[in-house]
Amino acid sequence: IWYNNQGWPASVSFVNVFNNALLRGVLLEKNSSISIGEYGITAINHPLPETQIEIDNNIEKTVTLQLLTVICVIFALAFIPASFLVFLIDENSTTSKHLQFVSGVKGITYWSANFLWDLINYSVSIACCIIIFVAFNVQSFVSQMSFLCFFLLLFLYGFALIPLMYSINYLFKTPSTGFVIISSLNIFIGLMTTISTIILDNFQDQPDLVKVKQIVTKLFLIFPHYCLGRGLFDLSTTYQTNVISLRYIPNYVPVSPLQFDTVGRNIMCLTIEGFVFFIFAILVQYRFFISDRICVRASKDLISSNEDNDVANERQRIYSDRTNTSGDILRMIDLVKVYGWKFGKKFTAVKQTCVGVKQGECFGLLGINGSGKSTTFKMLTGEISMTNGNAFVNNYCVIKQLDAVHQNLGYCPQFDALDSLLTAREHLYLYARLRGIKRKNIPFIIECLLKRLGLTLWADRPVKQYSGGNKRKLSTAISLIGNPSIIFMDEPTTGMDARAKRFLWNCILTLTRKDHKSVVITSHSMEECETLCNRLVIMVSGEFKCLGSVQHLKTKFGHGYSILVRSDINSDTKHVINYIKERITEADVKEEHNKMINFRVSTNVPLYKLFSVLEKAREELGNIIENYTVTQVTLDDVFVNFAKLQEENQSSENICVNNEDNCLKRNFLYKLFYRKDKSMIGKLNT
Repeated sequence: IWYNNQGWPASVSFVNVFNNALLRGVLLEKNSSISIGEYGITAINHPLPETQIEIDNNIEKTVTLQLLTVICVIFALAFIPASFLVFLIDENSTTSKHLQFVSGVKGITYWSANFLWDLINYSVSIACCIIIFVAFNVQSFVSQMSFLCFFLLLFLYGFALIPLMYSINYLFKTPSTGFVIISSLNIFIGLMTTISTIILDNFQDQPDLVKVKQIVTKLFLIFPHYCLGRGLFDLSTTYQTNVISLRYIPNYVPVSPLQFDTVGRNIMCLTIEGFVFFIFAILVQYRFFISDRICVRASKDLISSNEDNDVANERQRIYSDRTNTSGDILRMIDLVKVYGWKFGKKFTAVKQTCVGVKQGECFGLLGINGSGKSTTFKMLTGEISMTNGNAFVNNYCVIKQLDAVHQNLGYCPQFDALDSLLTAREHLYLYARLRGIKRKNIPFIIECLLKRLGLTLWADRPVKQYSGGNKRKLSTAISLIGNPSIIFMDEPTTGMDARAKRFLWNCILTLTRKDHKSVVITSHSMEECETLCNRLVIMVSGEFKCLGSVQHLKTKFGHGYSILVRSDINSDTKHVINYIKERITEADVKEEHNKMINFRVSTNVPLYKLFSVLEKAREELGNIIENYTVTQVTLDDVFVNFAKLQEENQSSENICVNNEDNCLKRNFLYKLFYRKDKSMIGKLNT
């Protein structure tokens, strides 16, 4: 037996059915031919009017349900704008974005295209959200009066929040980290601001809290998250108020949710914030708020007192030729970069470097990590600003004419700025279009570059299938698009095997010798610099320590010859060392490792004497010396000497910093204890 104890109309219905049966039975007794379907009793059961308590309970349940709905919407939409950060952070960290700017993309074009594409993707998401609400017939949001306001809140939330994400992307280096942190921040701001104001609505009888609510409801309007959450809640509350008022209040006129005091204020703020945040993202791109020349001051004279003669002569040549009558393609004039703040700690990465690179010259920039090579490249390509000084590319100023500089510049970054889903052909087509090459000429240019760099077989395969060598070849091919006057290559052969290196070296030699292009290259391979560079400099702690051709640097800083002696593994190397040092007093032992002895001998010792002593050593010492080699000091040796100089400078600076910190700590502790002692003495005297 199924029994419903809440079937309140059941008794009335039963009585009505009984009365109808009784009525029709009496009629049939009197007249059997009568149609009983035309006779009957209709019962109407109308509920009693709701009490104020019942109305309040229904409103409370509805408000709670709508608040949960708002929370779900805030939670869902928090992830969509944050997901747009992933690609932006990846482009920024891999320098793909900067490579696009070097290829001719303007900042406003880049961000406008991103904004339009992201807004289209966001619109697809909110369309799915609206379809769900329509499918479940949530009248608070999809009724005729509420739908437009609901759509505007969802759309303008993305319109305001997406450009805000653009300004935040610079704070992160890893896309996953940025996505997680920003998603969590969106949820936190949306929930906390919305729920806090809704809670404050329940304390109308406390004047202090009313004032707090009036302040925070206006202050929170700067957050798109609050405008969405509170707007949705007010929209649903307005709908429920209209429904109840129409039921009980005669001649009631429904309130439009688009009124300024209802949801119109939130919609207006979202619209304004969208434009403001987008303009702010553009200004951040052009470093409008951050100027090194204002925020950071470099020392007046960063030139070393013991500057090398060649470096000093090059500096004087640049100073005396202000109009560039010598025809330098690249000119750096007192280039300075200081990291830090005007009133805080500062680090000078580049110190008043001056040099000129001529047409058809391959210029090498050498130095260990932290010497300032990549910082110099970033300044020359416009990725970071200059603290002081200036640079010119084909007589165009890097500071004032950066767009013209980019038109004359090719750039191969240190790390491959490639999209793993695109093919080599698609990459070249993209950057050719960015360079402004006519569409009809692009296929021919692409085929020439693919053939020249040996990428024909890999032209239509995704980059994610490429080896490290092929990726570097593609990066080099991209730097050649547009026939630039000068090409910057930041460690172009990193990760390549010997065969691929030789192939790329031949390509670079063809550029400089046949095409008369200027190339500036940074590398850790001395063999590469000896093969390619007409001139090179070695940077130490942001300064140029030497300048000239490879042979010139060997002669000037090589300090003689290098003798490498291989001794028998079972012998004592001291006999060999003593024998050679007794007969060649200028010989110094530089290294001794695993029976390999490296002597350094000055150029004052004739070569015939070296060979005669070594040959006699082989005869007189028996089988102790297996073989030996005599070479001129290599560029590696010169580079290592300067590298040791930088390491010594860094270690001495660290010692000075530690000493300063210790002195500050000691002074602080002294003052602290002195004050304590003094106060104790005062107490004893009293």
